[in-house]
Amino acid sequence: MVPHRAHWLLQDWNFIRVWATGAICNTVRWLEFLAVGLFVLELTGSPFYMSMIAALRLLPLLLFGSLTGAIADRINRCQLLAAGLVILIMMFATLGTLAIMDTLRLWHIGASAFISGLVLSTEHSVRRALLGEISGVASLGTANGLDRSTDNITLIAGPLIGGLVFQTIGLLGTCIVACGMLGIAFCLIASVRFNPTQGNLGNASIFSDIQQGLRFALNMPTILRVLITTVIFNFCVWPLWTLLPVVAKSLLELDPVWTGILMSMTGIGSLVGALSVAMFIRPAHYQATFFYGSTLFLLAMLVFTLSAKLWISAIIFVLAGIGLAGFATMQTTIIFSVSPPHMRSTILGIVVVCIGTSPLGIVTGGILAEQLGATVGLSLISLGGLLAMGLVGLILKK
Repeated sequence: MVPHRAHWLLQDWNFIRVWATGAICNTVRWLEFLAVGLFVLELTGSPFYMSMIAALRLLPLLLFGSLTGAIADRINRCQLLAAGLVILIMMFATLGTLAIMDTLRLWHIGASAFISGLVLSTEHSVRRALLGEISGVASLGTANGLDRSTDNITLIAGPLIGGLVFQTIGLLGTCIVACGMLGIAFCLIASVRFNPTQGNLGNASIFSDIQQGLRFALNMPTILRVLITTVIFNFCVWPLWTLLPVVAKSLLELDPVWTGILMSMTGIGSLVGALSVAMFIRPAHYQATFFYGSTLFLLAMLVFTLSAKLWISAIIFVLAGIGLAGFATMQTTIIFSVSPPHMRSTILGIVVVCIGTSPLGIVTGGILAEQLGATVGLSLISLGGLLAMGLVGLILKK
């Protein structure tokens, strides 16, 4: 049954265009994340500054996530996505120009990270909500599984391209590649011909919609568990991505290309996991897949800090990717499946706010890395995450 739904979705050109837009944008996101991290490490030599730049990228999710979701329930989602792509193209063009003029400074990187995060805040509440509208609830698990599968291909491609481009051309090359790819994404989303459900078109204010969505989420145990787990997971996972160049260089003695290869192993595991979800996971297994996938990633993160061999670390990252697939695929699926149609983007916006708590984890990781070393800092964060997930597990049993 599920494979037939996948075949049906892949015949819908609107689905394909929105799906492909996400694939391109996520490739650029990972490419940018690694290249900027390497640039800041070269410029400052400080894990703390790397962490602060990463925190700036994710801060808009906390500040504007719920607002973006409420706005997305009121206006055309395709137009909102297209506007975000134009902003990103202008941002990368500016960074590239500054790099050519040799006037690029750390505050420019910080400002661009914040702008990039502002556009990122639309991913869940706009693009993924649009995919759900196109696919329908009956095919939602399959649609999110396919989308997550592509996300994981981008997690393979983005770091590989980012490491290679940065090592050969530098940050300028990253900006050129990003502008070209985002231009293609803009053409794709501009050609979508679909009118999604606009739920909140009455006289109620946006903030009233947010309040209504928050009240619904807090009184729905299924959604509340997703929100709590999302906070725990993102507090722990982003310090790993942020400090990976430091650990790769100090512990494994890797150059930018091999750092990208190691990071891409997560994408390989996550691709396998997401395809398995799309093909085999039924609604009765959504909650368990979400919980155990999150726990597997945190456990793999802890084991990675104890590894000093590249091949062992690569296997660990593959396992981490499988766990990441369970978390990421089911997060949107669960929320979308239990939320009223007119509140879906608003509630997904609340999820984005929970993701936006990650700067707290990033700053914590940066401080621990400066004081105790990156590997010890990541170990402490992953242990705390596993303990918190154990408490969530007790709640899930009730």
